[in-house]
Amino acid sequence: MGPKGALLTALCLVVGLGCAQVSSELQYGSIDDWRVLDHWGTVLKVRREFDRKNVLEESPLDVIRNATQRPGVPRTMELEVARSEAPSDSTSVQYRQRRDEAIARAIGPFITPVANEHASLACQASSLSYLRNIFKEIWALKMFDATGKLPDGVLLGNVNPFGNWDECLNTTGYYTTRLEPDTVSRQASFAGKYCLAIMSKADGKTHSPPDLNVKSAAVDLAPILPVLPYQNAYVGMCIPSTCSGSELAAGLNAALSGVTVSVPDYLCYTQDEETTFTAGDIVMIVICSLTALLMIVGTVIDVVAVQAAKKPESWLATVNEREVLPGTLRQVFLAFSVYTNGKKLLDTSSTRDTLGCLHGIRFFSNTWVILGHTYFFLVPFKHQNITKLLSFFGNLGFLTITDATVSVDTFFLLSGLLVSYSVMRSLDKTNGKFNILMFYVHRYIRLTPVMMMVIGFVSTLYLHLGTGPFWGVASQSNPLLCQQKWWMNMLYVNNIDGLEEQCLGQTWYLANDMQMFLFSPLVLLPLFHWPVLGQLWLIFLVCFFTGINAMVTVTENLGPTGALPGTDGDSNMRYEKPWTRFGPYLVGLYMGWVLHKIRGRKIVLPAPVVAIGWLTASLTGCLIVYGLYDQPTVPPEATSVIYAMLSRTAWSVAVAWVVFACVTGHGGVVDSLLSWKAFIPLSRLTYTSYLVSIDVQLYYYYTNKSPLYLDQLTLVYIFIGSVPVIFTVAAIFSLAFESPMISLEKLIFPQASKGAAAKPKPVVPESTAKPEQDASSSGSKPGPESEVAVPNGSATKGAQTAKMNEAFVMNE
Repeated sequence: MGPKGALLTALCLVVGLGCAQVSSELQYGSIDDWRVLDHWGTVLKVRREFDRKNVLEESPLDVIRNATQRPGVPRTMELEVARSEAPSDSTSVQYRQRRDEAIARAIGPFITPVANEHASLACQASSLSYLRNIFKEIWALKMFDATGKLPDGVLLGNVNPFGNWDECLNTTGYYTTRLEPDTVSRQASFAGKYCLAIMSKADGKTHSPPDLNVKSAAVDLAPILPVLPYQNAYVGMCIPSTCSGSELAAGLNAALSGVTVSVPDYLCYTQDEETTFTAGDIVMIVICSLTALLMIVGTVIDVVAVQAAKKPESWLATVNEREVLPGTLRQVFLAFSVYTNGKKLLDTSSTRDTLGCLHGIRFFSNTWVILGHTYFFLVPFKHQNITKLLSFFGNLGFLTITDATVSVDTFFLLSGLLVSYSVMRSLDKTNGKFNILMFYVHRYIRLTPVMMMVIGFVSTLYLHLGTGPFWGVASQSNPLLCQQKWWMNMLYVNNIDGLEEQCLGQTWYLANDMQMFLFSPLVLLPLFHWPVLGQLWLIFLVCFFTGINAMVTVTENLGPTGALPGTDGDSNMRYEKPWTRFGPYLVGLYMGWVLHKIRGRKIVLPAPVVAIGWLTASLTGCLIVYGLYDQPTVPPEATSVIYAMLSRTAWSVAVAWVVFACVTGHGGVVDSLLSWKAFIPLSRLTYTSYLVSIDVQLYYYYTNKSPLYLDQLTLVYIFIGSVPVIFTVAAIFSLAFESPMISLEKLIFPQASKGAAAKPKPVVPESTAKPEQDASSSGSKPGPESEVAVPNGSATKGAQTAKMNEAFVMNE
């Protein structure tokens, strides 16, 4: 047995996708119904039949019929013709031609477009050459080998054989062609083209292409499709590059029954695809190049100045003193200095007045969001055992994933807290005067530029970074939506659409938070000027928005955490609308006011009160996350209404206690953990890491070249591996776009900086932390010396922290 035979022997156990008859109208003859077509098995049986019979009088169709009707597999696995059965030299050529023709007829309609009578001549010629050379040429064998075949574990959902991406794209085939009126044969070549065919249930209808005059015939795939959660199978096929995806789809629809096949052009790939840059791509390249230039020049100027200060007698001091650039232009370049911005980002200094626990809360909430998304993205992608995912839901611990959405409520709480604390301090300084215009302008400038740069990158250059069977889907999701709807993000109204229709779906939070921010003065000003009435007004608002949650739950037929099975309820109406998420933000506004009132005072609470507070907060959090365990699929309406009304606000109250206890010195080991200095740089990246996290995670799934086998350990590794990648990408965007804008804002609105600088501030990176500012300029960012609001330990950082928290789950 030769090497080729050994290869085929090893692969003959791989089963193929297909079943049943080939119509005579397709010119492949009528053969018996195969309930499961085994591509490798079919090829081997047909060849073995020729080897065993050693006859030429029998037609190829008779051989196919005999080979496929015989039950079981051949007795022996030899793929080479036995000596006693080998054909004579005089008949060997004709024998092989007839054998290869039989093989082409048997499997051709199911792996190429040959069943499509209207395929182009080049496609037909190259497809036939491929099919007839499977046992002659290694390139044809590679194309056949690279085509997906039905594997094991079908009943667990393993019905997405992707084939082999690299083997297909690295194959070059040949065929003979004749050009009219020239009668001379010419050799033509083609490359392997990888196409991902989508097969879905046909609902009992015949789905032959309307332009093909054929009967539905072929292969009945319906028996395997009931195991599919989404009624679709994705099969990777290696076809000649002379064929198109639409030609393949037409051929498969003619050859298969019980399913409808589609092969979108964006799911077909060749090795030599030309990279074309759109106008948007070019604009983004120019912006990134200019930014990189500014960062290089700014860093050089900065380093020269620093070294000159250390060595006044050196030539660097002379260069630095010449002031080659005007003062303002120099400051613009310095705003992009990676040296200074990097130092600020990594700075862990703090003061005793800093609310360090916010750093840890932000970091853990951020990673909780990433963990939830790691599991959430399993649903739309293809896996070897997708039904395994269903078993996760019966586990008590898995509620940590399914109820991870409360992490967003933590950020709503922190956002409101920092806005309130900053505004209250500003109002104190200005005797109640409030510059509402700068309040809004400051926040918009701080949050929008970096968000728009992420959107610009995702909608343009992101598309050129990946490859894989599923990568074509990427161009139809976030990038396409961002190209169409970026303006909605710029206006912070993107939450009008459902999550699946939004550019950067995660920015629904930013839209909500900005809308709540716009409303916040209506709560904060009464609290400052008329505390009693302000508190009553705030309590009324909490009750009002709690009632809205109940109303939405009933009118939309929603359960405790989403739409109920068998209903058409829109869970987005309760998940991403500001009027259903306002409760935690209002709790944050109140907590910020309380922290302002007790600022500078020593709060002593009796030990029993502290114990009761921690116990109540802990039980409340656990009940919200794990309280729905073992509930029926359709719980009582009262359970749904009560949980929807109270869960998010109650969660925010529990977290508010943690903040209050840590600020007042009753946090103990919890405060020590949350205030760990290592969390400070990571918390500063909260905003940008949130912005980029989903697309970094999707990049992994989109570029997978084979379905993933699901188990908890694998998913934990994916999560742990994605966290540092996300923070690395976030740091790049922060240093390139976020930190420079913080410095440039101070140049644009110098008065804002002055107001904040009234109080001494510790040395803090203004790139990561917001400069000390009064409420009028800092907006919702915590004030300069925001001891409570500043998890950074500095006024500047406090301000920035506020911004980050308001911005979203991951504000800086």
